[in-house]
Amino acid sequence: MDILSQGDGVLFTDPSANHARQYFAGKPRALVDKLTTVAEAVRRLVHDGDYLATGGFGADRIPTAVVHEILRQNPQDLGFAGHTATHDFQLLCAGNLTGRGQLLKRVDVAYIIGLEARGLSAHARRVIESGQVACTEWTNYILAVRFKAAAMGVPFLLACAIDARHRHVSP
Repeated sequence: MDILSQGDGVLFTDPSANHARQYFAGKPRALVDKLTTVAEAVRRLVHDGDYLATGGFGADRIPTAVVHEILRQNPQDLGFAGHTATHDFQLLCAGNLTGRGQLLKRVDVAYIIGLEARGLSAHARRVIESGQVACTEWTNYILAVRFKAAAMGVPFLLACAIDARHRHVSP
């Protein structure tokens, strides 16, 4: 695993607000019944190479059933982003280095190696240390600003960061 000497890393998603606007402009606006099962939702909405973000904090209020179903269906080369994504990240690591391909390919994380009470699982540590998963670390605040910029459809928001070289934050 390469450790960067400075805060320059790869962005794993397209930061273009114009591309996002084009996508959302073509999205249907009709009111439809969206009630479905977890298995069907994952089958319909999670595909190889997708970029996923989860909510919650540590092991609280995370979509555990969805994470388990993603593991069952085993899509490949996913990107993942999460705030304090300790439990969900460790579960998703089960899709790597277990003979089932490479579920996780890249992660944008803030405080992923938490859970001081029990520490990082041995398997998740192997996955990270193997270099198989590209990892970019953010502060919780800056990751939230990236999500907010994306939700607003703008290419960046100004933010004060730990590293003064960052003049703006791109989603």
